[in-house]
Amino acid sequence: MAQPMTFDPKKVTVAINGRAITGFAEDGVITLTHNEDMVTPSVGAQGDVAYSENANNSGNAALPLMSTSASLAYLRDLCAKRKPLQVSVSDANIADEIHVNEENCRILKMPDTPRGREQTTVTVNVFIPDLNYR
Repeated sequence: MAQPMTFDPKKVTVAINGRAITGFAEDGVITLTHNEDMVTPSVGAQGDVAYSENANNSGNAALPLMSTSASLAYLRDLCAKRKPLQVSVSDANIADEIHVNEENCRILKMPDTPRGREQTTVTVNVFIPDLNYR
């Protein structure tokens, strides 16, 4: 019988411009998503299949942070400066180890600034022009 695989969120690190991001919400640490399908299939009238490769390799990184995260002020400052960022993600979990290290990324919009009785989740969305897994 195979051993069950475990996932430890403490083995996932995210850094923006070399600074570790902290204060993630219970939703998770990060979600990396490609913006478009890598291939578009076409099926002809007689069942012939052709594939069109998509050159758009851009993606997004969604960072769910607690509204009390110390990293939010840093990310808001980077967004306000409108400068390119370096995004690094390292997942050392054995089940699905990934590493992403991309340049020229941008925060898409100023993160929300909720003020209330309880902490909430603030999601920071970062555009990645060329998302590659290593």
